Amino acid sequence: MIKEYETKLGSVKIETEKTIIFEYGIPGFEDLKQFVLLEPEDTYPIMWLASLEDKKVAFPVTFPQLIRNDYQFALPQDLTEYLELEKPEDAIILSILTIPEKEDEITINLAAPIIISQKNHKGVQYLIENEEYKIRHLLKEELERSNAILSVQKDGE
Repeated sequence: MIKEYETKLGSVKIETEKTIIFEYGIPGFEDLKQFVLLEPEDTYPIMWLASLEDKKVAFPVTFPQLIRNDYQFALPQDLTEYLELEKPEDAIILSILTIPEKEDEITINLAAPIIISQKNHKGVQYLIENEEYKIRHLLKEELERSNAILSVQKDGE
């Protein structure tokens, strides 16, 4: 079934099975449970996790591995079961961006990724217990870091 919603990005038609349910909300937005992942071609790989209940709420998100090529963490068993994740491909992992006026001040939240199950369409924001990952990493610095890692790997070949 297709339903029309008003979002921060305008009016969108969404197949109801594409609705992502955050049963526990997202920290700071616990009352909002229904979201959709919008992928505008003109901003991809920046996408938008848009609330279907409050048209003023949408988070810019991207794949953290595109920014930090060695990004990894382990999910606890209870969360893996809740999301019905049997293999890594069952999950979509996203990080929230903060996009200020100055492009070189864009930050990415690597400490609390959004995990969406492709099997049951449930989503959670998970706080990683790893001091290496912070809530605000400068995007520019993370890209430079990843490029340095890649060039060291190429030199080693």
